[in-house]
Amino acid sequence: MYVGDKLDVYNDSSIILEKKIHKKIISWVTILVILLVLLVVFSMVPFNIYKPVIGKVNITDNKTFLELDLNYSGFPVNRYNKLYIRNKEYNYKIVSIEDNILLLDINLDESLKIQNNIVNVNVLKNRTTIFKIIRNKIKKGFGV
Repeated sequence: MYVGDKLDVYNDSSIILEKKIHKKIISWVTILVILLVLLVVFSMVPFNIYKPVIGKVNITDNKTFLELDLNYSGFPVNRYNKLYIRNKEYNYKIVSIEDNILLLDINLDESLKIQNNIVNVNVLKNRTTIFKIIRNKIKKGFGV
């Protein structure tokens, strides 16, 4: 099909079918698609978020308690009754909350059972994914 003296390249299907796509373009598009798929897959992998807290060991009547100051620590009370001290997992039970002091019943190692010992505690806050974190940041940014 001719328009005047010029060849109409956009309506001639034989020219479109014979057009060659460079191998560099195909390889870059393939790499881009693979990286995009990997990004989506890795953004869906769940991981744990920990909250660092400072606690004080209190031993009374051969029972070990861990005192946490709620004003300072912001201890996340949730369904996971696990905390980590020196990369070791401990189960705890909440005994009382008085005057913003949280008292946990816990069975610690002998090396940590020292009266008024200050320990660094990591509390399992929740499980999340990178996708959820990005989604929440976008929602907060838009004020929704």
